Amino acid sequence: MPGRRPTEPAIFHDGVVTALVVRRGRAERVAVHLDGLRAFDLSSLVADGAGLRAGEPLTAERQQELLHQDAPYRARERALRLLGLRDRSRREIGMRLRQAGFEPGVIDETVEWLAGLGYLDDRRFAGAYAAEKQRSGWGSRRIRAELAAKGVERSVVDEAVAAREDAGSGASEEADAALEDVVRRRFGGQFAADPEGAERRLAGFLARRGYDWDTIGRMTRVLRAAAASEA
Repeated sequence: MPGRRPTEPAIFHDGVVTALVVRRGRAERVAVHLDGLRAFDLSSLVADGAGLRAGEPLTAERQQELLHQDAPYRARERALRLLGLRDRSRREIGMRLRQAGFEPGVIDETVEWLAGLGYLDDRRFAGAYAAEKQRSGWGSRRIRAELAAKGVERSVVDEAVAAREDAGSGASEEADAALEDVVRRRFGGQFAADPEGAERRLAGFLARRGYDWDTIGRMTRVLRAAAASEA
């Protein structure tokens, strides 16, 4: 299968178009049948633009040209499926399309097309991601690291994290109360039995989740005090 891209089916020989079948539930895609067998799909725009008709001979070279023209449509379709599962950053979409074998020009065009429609917005993505992970107990440091790994610009990351930190004292107090509840249930008994070991385990647990040393120290003091009051 020489020269085949991961996003394109193998094309072996010249053929004759025997049918053009609109895909069920996907009117924008047409299945091209050659010599009685389904060979590949095309965007209906590409098929119409090429003037494909049943009975027309189609060389292997022409088939490759049509598939090349169809690449942007396949890339859009794949990206929309990914975004249908969850919101993603521009870089994430680009990486997934690269892994699927699309060429850089097609990827850039697809990302810009999605951004123009409002389907890709790193500010929206970062804000929602930071809010969700903060509710899950992540600290600012880990949220920053994960957003950076997803290719979000530093200024956008800073903005998203700052918005969560400035959400108000009520939200901050609620987050602290939730975190305190988690560490009490997980480490409270350990502080009574093995204070030094429990402090190390608590510090590691919180550090891995991105909490800063001020938060780690505050939670340590809370559990020390709880253990002393129960002694």
